Amino acid sequence: MSCILIAGLGNPGVKYERTRHNVGFMVLDFLAKELGVAFGSQKSFCAEVAQCSARYSVGHLKIFLLKPHTFMNLSGESIAPFARYHKATHVLVVHDELDLPLGNIRFKFGSGSGGHNGLKSIDSHYGNSYFRLRFGIGRSEEHSVVDYVLGEFGAQERSRIPFLIEQSMRGIMGFCEASASMESNERILQHMQNHFCVRPQYENTPNNQAKSQA
Repeated sequence: MSCILIAGLGNPGVKYERTRHNVGFMVLDFLAKELGVAFGSQKSFCAEVAQCSARYSVGHLKIFLLKPHTFMNLSGESIAPFARYHKATHVLVVHDELDLPLGNIRFKFGSGSGGHNGLKSIDSHYGNSYFRLRFGIGRSEEHSVVDYVLGEFGAQERSRIPFLIEQSMRGIMGFCEASASMESNERILQHMQNHFCVRPQYENTPNNQAKSQA
């Protein structure tokens, strides 16, 4: 049976769990809790995986949540085999995005990795024909890229994270529904851009369905 795969990028272990580079894990942990499902280890794919119950399946498609435990730079070694084995019709990768300020959530299909090592690995093992939820974390003029992404969010930033994670969850569920009802990747992407992108100035508006271009 085919599936929809939602993969969140991050690094395993307590040392990394609150870092900017782990927002993909944070979003999937929140989603799993809201859906009442638990992650379990699947050593054959070097990942933690949760399968959504039939209640949350979309049409005939199962929905899997996956957190690679390969460490970020080898994410593709986990995601690609899982997607192929389970015949994923659509893949959405949730990741941190340096090129977007904190408060922005955008969607994209294909294109380059933008220097993101997790995406580079996926492109290498799977190709770039997958959707992306880009969770903006901004850049730092004071720290190197490595130190910044492996650092924890500051106090002011942390106050905004719950809202952004919740909005990411809404986007993921919208993506699953669109994937089952829309024929083309172009239509799915347009739907996501029109209804689930987030920009800072819209954070306090009802439903927060900001229109934006990725």
